[in-house]
This record gives sequence, C-alpha cells and structure tokens, in this order.
Amino acid sequence: MAKISDYDQWVQDWIKAEKEGGRKCFDVKKSGNSYYVYYQTTRYNSLTKKREKVSGYLGKLVEGIGLVEPDTYSEDDEKITVARYGLGIDTGGTFTDAVIIDLDDKSVIAKRKSPTTHGDLSVGLYKSVEAVFNSCDIKPEDITLVGISTTLATNSVLEGHGGEVGLILIGWEPKDGETFGAKNVVHIRGGCDSSGKPLCSMSKEETTKAIEEVSKGVDAIAISGLFAVANSTQEKKVKELATKLTGLPTIAGHELSAALGIDLRAETAVLNGKLIPIVSKFFDDVEKTFREKGITAPIMVYKGDGSVMDLENARMYPIETILSGPAASSMGGKILSGFEDCVMVDIGGTSTDIAVMEGGFPQIQFEGASVGNWRTRVRAVDMYTVALGGDSKISLEGLKFKLGPDRVIPLCRFVEDRPYVIDKIKHSELYEYYEVKDGVDVSILTEKEKRVYDGIVGKGALNKMEIIDHVEGLWVIDEELKSMVRKEVLSIASLTPTDVMVFLGKFEAGNKEGAEAGIYALGERMGMTKRQVATVLFDEIKAQVAEVVMSKMLDDEVNKWRGTGSPAMLRRMISLKRDNPMDIMPKFNIPVIGIGAPSKYMMEDLGKRLNAEVVFPEHNDVGNAVGAILSKIARSLSATITPTPDYRYMASIPFVGATYYTHLDTAVAATRRWLENYLSKEIKDMGAKNIVTSSKIKTFMATEGGVGDWEEESIARTVNFVEVVSRAVGDPPEVE
Repeated sequence: MAKISDYDQWVQDWIKAEKEGGRKCFDVKKSGNSYYVYYQTTRYNSLTKKREKVSGYLGKLVEGIGLVEPDTYSEDDEKITVARYGLGIDTGGTFTDAVIIDLDDKSVIAKRKSPTTHGDLSVGLYKSVEAVFNSCDIKPEDITLVGISTTLATNSVLEGHGGEVGLILIGWEPKDGETFGAKNVVHIRGGCDSSGKPLCSMSKEETTKAIEEVSKGVDAIAISGLFAVANSTQEKKVKELATKLTGLPTIAGHELSAALGIDLRAETAVLNGKLIPIVSKFFDDVEKTFREKGITAPIMVYKGDGSVMDLENARMYPIETILSGPAASSMGGKILSGFEDCVMVDIGGTSTDIAVMEGGFPQIQFEGASVGNWRTRVRAVDMYTVALGGDSKISLEGLKFKLGPDRVIPLCRFVEDRPYVIDKIKHSELYEYYEVKDGVDVSILTEKEKRVYDGIVGKGALNKMEIIDHVEGLWVIDEELKSMVRKEVLSIASLTPTDVMVFLGKFEAGNKEGAEAGIYALGERMGMTKRQVATVLFDEIKAQVAEVVMSKMLDDEVNKWRGTGSPAMLRRMISLKRDNPMDIMPKFNIPVIGIGAPSKYMMEDLGKRLNAEVVFPEHNDVGNAVGAILSKIARSLSATITPTPDYRYMASIPFVGATYYTHLDTAVAATRRWLENYLSKEIKDMGAKNIVTSSKIKTFMATEGGVGDWEEESIARTVNFVEVVSRAVGDPPEVE
C-alpha cells in the first residue's frame, strides 16, 4: 500500500491545503499513476442505535486542476459500515495520554494529555479519558475496544511496593536459604527429573499442612516445582488445592515461564504474587470508572512483549505488564509510520527507549526482563533504555555537561505558579530548587531529614543554600535532599532539555523566562552567553541521543565492543564534523522512527549523524497510546529437541513433558503441532479472533561429535539440539 510520502509532490501539497482548509474527512488513493479521492464521514443510526461510517467516491485528482468530480452521483453508491472506535491509554512517567482511534483505517480521531499522577495513576488516567471524549463527538458507548499501557507494575517493583507472598517449593531447596522475597517459605516432597519423570510421590497431608502454614498473613501464594517445565502436573495439583483451601490468588511457576532456571522461575512467581494486590486494585478502579462512563467494550492490557491480554489475565499475571510502556511505543511507531522493519526511538520526559522491529513486531528478550534488583523469566521487548528525556536534569561535572539520570520539573513549568523564582535564579546563579509537597508522611523521614523538613516547610521554593540557612547545624545536606526527593517529600526543579528547547524557540511550554533564567545562570558559571550555552547544550543533547541509538545497535551486532576507547570511538562515529583524513561513519539499512513529544527536536539531526533515514510520523507524540489499542493478543512458547544415547530424539514440551521420536523431522513436526495448537486454544479462550500461528525452527549443529558414543558419522556430525519457538497471534475481542 502506497504511503502519502510516496505520492507526487503536487498531490501532497493538495492534501495539505485541503486539511489546512478544514476538510479532513477524505482519503486519497493511488492506482498506477492516477489519484482518486474518497470521502468518509460518520452518522448515528437511530434504528440500529449505532454510529455508522459512510464513504463514497468524490472524484479524480488532475495536476493543475485539482479535484474533478464524476458526472453522476447517487446515494446508492455510498458504502455504509458500522463504525469501530478504540480508546488507547498510556500512563508514562510524565504524561498520561488518551487517544481515540478509527479501528478500520487506524487514523487518530482525537488525542489529549494529562499529567501522570504518581500517587494514584487512575486520577491522571481519568482526566485524560474525560478530556479526549470532550474534544470530539465520539461517545463512550461508541467505543468497541479499550487498550491500556501502564507503568504501575514497573514502578511498584522499582519502588519496592507490593503485597506479601507465601512460597511453596516442590522437591528442592535453594542455596543459602534464599527466600526470593517471600514472607513464608515451605518445602514439600516431589519434583521431577529433566525428562519430566516424578522423583517421588507427593503427600496430600504434607501438602495441606504446607499450604496452611505458608498462607498465614500473605496476599498471594507462589509455587515452584523442580523441572515443572518438563512436567507441570505437581504444580497444578498444589495450586488447585491451595486455591480451594485459602481462596488466595495462587500462581505456579510454569504459568509464567517455560524456560529452565528453577531459581529465576521461583523469583518470577513471587514477584508476580507481590504485584497482584496493587495492580488488581488499579484495574478494578479502571473497569468501574469505564463502566460508569458507559464504556462496555473489552479492556485489554498491554504486555511487555508487545502483545495484549484481557483484564482477567492482567489481574492474575501482572508481572507480564512490566515494561509495557516501551513495548507499546514500538507497536505505535510501527503503525503510525507504516514501516515493518525499523529502529524505534521513543523519547519521553523520563527516558529514551530503543527497540528494533522485525516483520512488524519488536525483537523479544527471551532470557527474561530485569527490573531493579529483580530478575525474572518474563519475556519482554528487547529494549535498550537510558535515563535521558525532556525532563532529565542538566548538571555540571567539572566543565562537562551531565544529562540525567534524575527526572526533575523543568524550570519553565515550575515558575508558572512561582514567578518569584525567576529573579532568585538570576541573582543567585543557582537553578536547582526544592519545595515541600502537600500532605506528606513525615514518619518515613530520618532524624536529619526531619530537621530539614521542619526548617523549610511552608517557605516555598528554596535553593540548597537557602535551605542550609533555614536549618541550623547542618552544612552538608546533599544526601538528605536526594532521599527526601526519592521519598516524594520534596519536589525538585532544575534546568532540563525541555528548558533548552523552549529557550531556543523549538516549541512553547510553560514560562519561557524560567528557562531563560536557568540558562543565564549556567552561562555565568561557564563564562558563556545565553545563546552560546544553549547552543552547546542542545548539540550535546542531540549527540547523546545518537550515541544511545548507536550503543543499542552495536550491542546487537558486535560482541564485546565496549572498552576503554569505546566512548571516544562512539563520539567520533556520530560527529557532524567529517573533515578528518579518515571518517568513521555508520550506515543504517532500515529507517529510524522517532516517537514521543521531544523526539522531533532531540533527534532533528540524527539522520546526518547516523547516515540514516529518520521519520517522525504524524501523531508521534501519542505513539504509546496508539500502540496500546492497536496491538494483538499473542502468546509464545519454546521447546527443545535433543538426540538421546539410544539413537532417538527427545522433545521437551512445557505442558506435555518428554516425548520420544525415531526421526528428527517427525519430532520437529509433532512439537510444532503441540505448541501451535496449545497456544491457539489459549488465546482463543482469551477472546482472540482471526488467529494465526507460526514457528521458528533453530537447529544447533554439533561441532565435535554428537551425544554419547555414536560412531555413525552421519549422526555424530549433525544435530546438537533443535529449538522450536512457536507463536499464536489474534485480534482482540470487541464489543458487538
């Protein structure tokens, strides 16, 4: 399908002029060397009580003339279909975005942003939803599908929040008494060997006693059995009994991962249990509010692997929503740009996330996502993330600029309600300010932090020197200030890339005088004019974005490339100065897509730096929310096939166990059939439609003989093992 960017320039100019004139309900299609214009509009059908989409042919575009309408027209030529609209929501680190999408042509009908309310994400979400409906004539009852991408699970992990979990270990004990973060841990007999054969029988009496013990004072139960990936029967039996006896949410390790690694599967199950009470409450609030607004559509939740799941599964398996925000941006960028293979760069207020798209789906990190100090077996998008965004703190280390990792309030926004801060910045040449938040819990403060709090509460925005003046006996308070910001007792404002771009006139946000004051203060410290310091800063911001993109690509392409000379080499590669005897210059064979409100500016010269095509699609500022509503339900599993010493092939299938075959091709075909059928049924039960399955067969060849003492060269020098990775993908359900 041709993109508008591929059309002749005169056609692009005509479309632009028509849209600027207010005529938006039309579509131009190219057929050969000719262009045809179609109209589309919506209307409410009082008989069916549904909104309808009406479309028809308007005429042909002729160069130098414009639209030439047909000689005859009849209402019988109109095409009438039921309108399908989706509501996509993304809760980012700075803003919560809401968009209404036409699900047929994937166009954006309306979009709105509201500040993310970190204390209660649902507040900012509700405001965004309210605003987006007020901005158009689409009604809540017209929505046929809802998609949500949320940072709640990720933030809860990073901030150490969550419920208490009891852990039951079947047939194994961890080294050094590791609890994996569980409150209660018990061990029972059982477990399997690597082929899925039970090592010993289980006792119902012992299991019942263990469940009663582990369930005391917890919010959820996790179960982890030895080699349950080869035979999950024991985990299933314990889960069934635990659910019956306690009524608590109970998760078995094999439900979250089919990969080997008993300790990581146990840690994954415990973390999932800790997230259940927090995430379940959020989704309960979301569902209640949507239903009260008249939205009856299914609510799908974005997963970290780029797919979606229904609300029921999201409540039970919240760990799968970790890193869902970056995953949503990948899919949203693909949809908005139309590129199936590309490098996706999402720049928000807090971070820059980079992923590589292959065949319309982001590459997956199969070994498992790590968040904070938690290691998991949850598959997530292979995302490279750095703390560099529009709201990253700009500071000095010696005479060098440092960007991030802390996220702060940009000065241009901070001074809107505090104009007195502008003069304070200019007079003191200090551009970092703190202010006590309302309604904070002072019981979480240390003794020194309490002294700082008592000295500055109610005194407005203060810089560090002013705070020291108000707190007697404390001269070094850097660690206390950092801790109080982390505990959300203090808010912090400072100079950011947003301020630099506002000062340079890239876009408008807040009060420009606040940005200018911060740049003036930094310039005075550097012995530079405001224009000089802003120009140098902006160039450094763009250079660091280019370095981040190159780092991701080099990590994927070059093993162990990082070393003592890597930073200098990287800066040389992305430099715009290319008059050396030898230039070191990258070349990208796929386009780079910019997503996020700051991306257009922070990546404005990225194409020259990376020798790449850089695209900023329309509505890229809400790419995450677009991705949240236009992705698919998907599940994937892997199985391995290995030769055995008795000249057979053993297929280790997660939900089946070990099965044996005489021929390798038979083993591969059977394994693929098992996986695809299982996954199809799984997503069908979740409401998926138009299901498509696929499998990738990875054959790993033996380099020095085969398995055992095989003497036949044809066998010994062929297969080491085969991995079958299967996926089932389907469209999410919609309200009828």
